[in-house]
Parts: sequence; C-alpha cells; structure tokens
Amino acid sequence: MNDTPKKTLSITRKPANTGPVNSPVGTIQRTGKRIIRRDELPQVQRVPAPKPPKPKAKKPPRKPAAPKKQVTPPSDLKARELNDRLNAFHIWIMFQPLAVGIEKELFKLVNDEHFPGASKKVVQKVLRMHTNHALYLQAIQRGGARYTLDGAEAGDVTEYQQQYAGEVLAKRLQGKG
Repeated sequence: MNDTPKKTLSITRKPANTGPVNSPVGTIQRTGKRIIRRDELPQVQRVPAPKPPKPKAKKPPRKPAAPKKQVTPPSDLKARELNDRLNAFHIWIMFQPLAVGIEKELFKLVNDEHFPGASKKVVQKVLRMHTNHALYLQAIQRGGARYTLDGAEAGDVTEYQQQYAGEVLAKRLQGKG
C-alpha cells in the first residue's frame, strides 16, 4: 500500500439523458465521470483540540499493605492433631525408639478412631517429624529395645542404626557451630 495520497479523486455519475442520440457537433457530451484535482480543493488547516489541563491536586500517599497472613496447609493441621492424639502414648511422648513398621500400627489407629482427614501423607509427615527429632535420635544412639505404641518390646536397635543416629546428630551440631 502506498502512503502518499492520490492526486485525483474519481466519482462516477449516472449517465445523464442529454436528449437525442444524434447531437450536433458543437455540444459537450458527458462521459459519466467527474474529476476533482486535489490541488484545486481549498486547503483547510486542522487545529488539534486543546488538551484538558492536568489536575494539580496531589493524591494521598498509599497506605502500606497489611502483611499477608501465613496460610497453614490442611495436611499440617491434621498432622498436628494426629501428633496431639499420639502424645497420649507414653512411648511417643518420651521419644523412645519405635518398632520397625510402626506406621502400620498408626494406620490402624487412624482407621479405628475414624480420625478425620488423616491420610497416608499426614501419617508419614508425623512419623518423619517425630523420628527426626533430636531427642528421638539420642534415644536411638543410646540403643536398647524398640517399642510399639502400647509399650510392648518389639526388637532392638542395631549398631548400624546407633551409628547413623550419631552421625546425623554430629552433622546438626556442625551446622549450628
């Protein structure tokens, strides 16, 4: 497309009835087109409309936004509830070594009590929090018997488990120091 305007403008008219077909030689015949040359048009200067004046009033400064509240995920809330329920067991609250496979016993407890919202993810989260606690790792490091939730003995802590608990505790102390 060309950006320069055309110099001529053509307007087509309906053919005019000029009378008989046999017209004398000296008359002008219309061709049906009227040609207007751009140069012949009167030049009109367009003045841009004045812009409205800007308001001089200052806006009040923004109020600082209130800090957003921390939203606690529902699984964390359920994990806290389950942990509070498990604190009723002496073995749990004293951070004594738990029996291998204790999660099955926890799932059974959740199902028997119809604990609302306690899923597999919640049970695993509670176990992870409990077994990574420094008091639990110290109990594993000391060794001795492992226990079920009712307090019955269910195996012993192995030497490898004692050594691993000692290494984890040493790494934590190095990180703090």
